[in-house]
Amino acid sequence: MLIAMRDRFSPAFARAAALGLATLVVLSGSFAGCSTNPVTGREEIVLMSEEREDEIGKQAAVEVAAQLGIVDDPKLHEYVNAIGQELASLSPRSDVEYEFEVVEMEEPNAFALPGGYVYVSRGLLALANSEAELANVIGHEIGHVAARHAAQRDTVQKAATILSILGMAAAVATSGDGRAVLASQYLGAGIVASYSREQERQADRVAIELTAKAGIDPGGMARFLKQLDNATRLQTGASRAPGFFDSHPATPERFAEATTRAQVERWSPGFSIAKSRREFLERIDGIVVGPAAKEGVFRENIFLHADMRFALRFPHGWRQLNLRDRVVAVSPGGDAITALELAGAGDDPRAAAAAYARANQLGLDDAAPIRIGDLHAFRARSTVRTGNGFVDALLTWVAYDGQIYLLTAGTPAGAFPKYEGILRSFARGFRPLRDADLAQIDELRLRIVEAKEGDTLAALSEREGNAWNLNELAVANAMFVGDALEAGQLVKIARRERYVPARRDEAPAPPRAPLQGPLPPPVGDR
Repeated sequence: MLIAMRDRFSPAFARAAALGLATLVVLSGSFAGCSTNPVTGREEIVLMSEEREDEIGKQAAVEVAAQLGIVDDPKLHEYVNAIGQELASLSPRSDVEYEFEVVEMEEPNAFALPGGYVYVSRGLLALANSEAELANVIGHEIGHVAARHAAQRDTVQKAATILSILGMAAAVATSGDGRAVLASQYLGAGIVASYSREQERQADRVAIELTAKAGIDPGGMARFLKQLDNATRLQTGASRAPGFFDSHPATPERFAEATTRAQVERWSPGFSIAKSRREFLERIDGIVVGPAAKEGVFRENIFLHADMRFALRFPHGWRQLNLRDRVVAVSPGGDAITALELAGAGDDPRAAAAAYARANQLGLDDAAPIRIGDLHAFRARSTVRTGNGFVDALLTWVAYDGQIYLLTAGTPAGAFPKYEGILRSFARGFRPLRDADLAQIDELRLRIVEAKEGDTLAALSEREGNAWNLNELAVANAMFVGDALEAGQLVKIARRERYVPARRDEAPAPPRAPLQGPLPPPVGDR
């Protein structure tokens, strides 16, 4: 997700792994003892103080912005935040200043950090079909914060560590879905992964109570859970069931309980921003579904970045992972890795190499200036000591368009000769973007269209240029493939559209300082 190279800078991922979300579950130094759960009113033993909880939340919020990214859409943020603040004003816990953001995740997800940081993904917005559904999801996350579920879990789970980038690389080597791996492992090691079944039910109950008090249909919780279950069935062929590392209750179970609770919860219409389904859909019209082109895209093994105007050829057949601070490809066996990251602003690759070596206490061998096409570059070998052993790395700094890019190719110590030809040619695949490249860069955007008299989903899909298959289209609209459409009925589709890169005067300012920290070891040396 290379848009982060300019405007959302983060440390090397290995250090983020050690210093970021891993801190979310590390036992605080002070013993908080018994406290009253604001949701249940019961006394509970909690080892994390509220002050420490807030501190951890602030640290984690920085990591979420750096590693997952926040959707840059002020109107969408204002909308989600307005719903969140209304529900937060009714929260059983009043000592928290809540913040609500839309996170750059294509998968439907929502999570909360200690201290009141609540996130919904753009994938979740695309799946929702009403303001009530969105509000209940937000209310659910407020419930986790209000009941201090993260602090409760800290009492049981004293420490955990987020998987390193190479743990992700190992998963990517078998799954091929970089964003899904990043999201699941990044969040899975943090405070949002291991809520108990009772904590999930408790958060559902809080959501239903909050929405009812606000005058929002509490039935939105059950409807969205049904949507989520249908989306999961479509993706995996089965409903989501609890596993060893997943203590959430299965979605159908939550759906049944939420349906029953909503039916007995007394409420009357009150708060609303989008007064109709049409108004709600208009607010999410145009959001990106799937990978965002502004973060760079792969076309086969070529990585293209329209805004930063470069292309890079990665090894053919290697698994790809597009993170926010680097782009990675891992060999099929997981024993070699290539990566691209931004070293910082500048035009002197030799100076950038020297600064990097000093910052990371590295020795550079066989160092020499080279040319990559018309671009000035500097290449060196280095043996990097990591927590998982030694890594033989070939480092190349390339100056292009006022920036220095670092291209790294590495293997566990002793394995470099096996891949030497591929790794030495990797950096030479870096080049300026061509007009023909721009024509290949597009993305899927959610669009709202109206059905015509006698339309079927198939007919509407073909006429409107929908890129989803019919099952995906039906699930997104809470329908069945064979359902009849009424004239004027609003339908969400995904339309493939050419990406228009930012103008030079709109491009984000370059970062103030280079990334620091050597590349972690390849997965073969674990």
